[in-house]
Order: sequence, then structure tokens, then C-alpha cells
Amino acid sequence: MEKVNKYNASLKEFLHYDRYELIAINVFWLGFIAYIASSTILSTKEMPFMLFQPLQLLGLAAIFASSAYLLKPNFESEYFKIFFFLFALWALVILFRGFSFNKNVLKLIFLNPWFGGMFYLVPLVVLFRKSFLLYKKLFSAIILLSVIFLLFSIMFRGILTEVIPDDLNRSVVEYFTKSLGITALFILFTHMYHSKTKNFFAFVVIVVVLILGVIRARRGLLFMAGLGLLMAGYIYFISAKSKLLSGTILLALLFFAVIGGVYVFLNVEMEALYYLQDRGVTDTRSGIEIYFYKDMQGLDWIIGRGMRGEYYCPTMESGNYRGTVETDYLNMILKGGIINLVLLLVILIPAIFLGLFSSKNYLTKAFALWILFWLINTHPSTVQVFTMNYFLVWFGVGVCYSPFIRRIPEEKMKSLFKPVE
Repeated sequence: MEKVNKYNASLKEFLHYDRYELIAINVFWLGFIAYIASSTILSTKEMPFMLFQPLQLLGLAAIFASSAYLLKPNFESEYFKIFFFLFALWALVILFRGFSFNKNVLKLIFLNPWFGGMFYLVPLVVLFRKSFLLYKKLFSAIILLSVIFLLFSIMFRGILTEVIPDDLNRSVVEYFTKSLGITALFILFTHMYHSKTKNFFAFVVIVVVLILGVIRARRGLLFMAGLGLLMAGYIYFISAKSKLLSGTILLALLFFAVIGGVYVFLNVEMEALYYLQDRGVTDTRSGIEIYFYKDMQGLDWIIGRGMRGEYYCPTMESGNYRGTVETDYLNMILKGGIINLVLLLVILIPAIFLGLFSSKNYLTKAFALWILFWLINTHPSTVQVFTMNYFLVWFGVGVCYSPFIRRIPEEKMKSLFKPVE
């Protein structure tokens, strides 16, 4: 009886929110969307910095102001509490090792979501009060980002589909898809909580991501989208009432996708496909990694070189030193050493196991799979960045380490999220 009363009290708290919390969550997500949309559109080099950088700053102000209200730490796991504070402390060390009051450094830290310093603050979202409203608004933010992705893709279709590839159109595709579009996959991960319209919309967004990945021959992006669709298919299968029907549908879709892809690849004469065929067998990564291994010294491997750490890598495009490694787990070592990577793993790996194997609902399982999805993508892509992709990881960590949220029955969770149709 005591457990039932405790659960009911926790559920009441989970569902409760006041006017100020609603405003703070809305301000947080609107600020984030303004920030990330502005930084993404600036990647095209066609929009005025004087217009969109102030919008970025306004978005940051909204994020910081609302976070001050939403931060209400409540750790339900002593293990997580200890390692989270160690990880957060080490992130501050990395950040301040590269900090300077130089104007260019400050702009890098605050206005560059990919290679600046803002993503070191993303883990703090686990300190937000866990509530139904928080996750409901999270879904809404993903939908808004997806809408912006499609609008931007239409507005800048000339750059995105330009026949001759160059650094600009390649980077614009990366920024558009990974900053705005790719998290539509999480709508598919949690399809049971959304209307058919939203699920179809999310699928269309991912198809557009795949098309842009083919046109620009972004192998990491294609792997990311493909892996995400496979994971979404897995969740669809295990959550379906009829395993035979769902399995048949998934196998049919996979069959037609493979046959169609092979046919287009071999028979349709498109410049973009020739480019993908050429890049598909070209090793563009190992040479950079060899330079990285050669330049890193003993202590560098342990503590890294700080937020603005670089390594010797003479290339025609980038000069003699590079500040990033596209293999993201190596990038984490470059900035914060093996300490940084180990602290991250001792938090994320248990969260995955708790979410997948100690949960009664698919929201937690979906978050656990997203964390796994993100971890796998630290090899082919840069994913530890200030985007919704990384936010989902840390919201997922908070959910997976919460015994109460893991215990919510699926039927109850579905009744909270599922719209009336």
C-alpha cells in the first residue's frame, strides 16, 4: 500500500506544472530554436550576420534565463549523482582551458554550436525537473525544427542540390540535416505516442535527409539516417501487437528499399550518384587519424588539450593544424583526454541498460536506444555538438536513471501522450 501511495504521489508530481514552469519551458525551447535556426541559416553564407547573430544572442539569453528557473536537481541514483558531477567538473576544466576574453574566442564559444563551447553545458538539462510537460514540449520542439529544416531546404535548394560539390554545399547539407532534420527520427522512435500525421511527417523529413545525403555523398549522414530507421523499425516491431504483421511490413519495406536503391544506383544516370560511387570507396579519414595519433603525446591522451586544442595535420584545405577530428570519440580525447571519454561512458552505458532492460514503457526504451544511436555515431560523425541530437542524449539519461519514470506502465504513458483521433 505504501508503494502504491508513493507511486501515485510521484505521478501527481510528474503531471503537475504551474503557469511559470509552462512559460519557462516554452521560452527555453523557443530560445533554442531561434539560436539553432539562426546559426544554421548563417552556414549558407548568404544571410547577413548582423541580422542573425543578434537573434542567436537573444536565443541564448532566453535559454539561460529559463534554465535558471527550470534547474531543480533531484538525483534518484547516487551512482549517477557522483559521476555526473565528476563529468560536469571535468567539462568546466576543458571549457576554461580554452577560455579567453578575446572577441573571436567569445564568438566561437557562444555563437558556434558545433565547434564552440555551448555543448559542454548541455548535460545540465538532466537537472531540470522531470515532468510530463517537459517531454511533451520536447516533441513539439523536434517537430518545429523539422518544419524549419524543410523550409530551409526549399529556400536553399540551389546550394543543397548543386551538381558540382564543394566545401560550402557539403557543409550546408551537414548543418541543415544534423542541426535540424535528423532528430525527426526520435518521433519515429516514439511513434506510439504520436498521431499518424506526425509520424508520416517525420518519415518524410528523414527521406529528405537521405536524399540530401546521397546528393552530397555524405556517408556519415547516410549511415546515421539508415541506422536510425533500423532502430525505429526495431521499436515498431517490439511494440506492435501483431509481430507477424509488423515483421512482414518491415521486411517488405526493407526489400523494396534495397531493390529500389540498387536499381537507382546502377541504372539512373545522375551526377550525384557518380560522386557517391566515387566517395563510397575513398578513404578520407585514416590519414587524418594517423596525424592525430602521431601528434598526441602521453599527457595529452589523459587530459586532452582543452576546448581549443589542436593537432598537427598538414592538409591543403585546413593549414598545418586542425581543431577537430571527424571521428568524434577522438575529438573528445583531443579536448578532454581519456578522462573525458571514460566519464561519459560510465554514465551513458548503464543508462542504456536501465532504459532497455529495466523499464515498463517505450518512452524510456526509446531514449535508451537514442543514447546508443548517438554513441555508435561518435565513430563516423561529429555528434557532441549543441544540437537537439545531443540534448536528447541527456534528457534520455535523466529518464533512464529515474526509477519512477521507468516504472510507469506503457498504457498509462500512452494515455498521457497519445492524442485523441
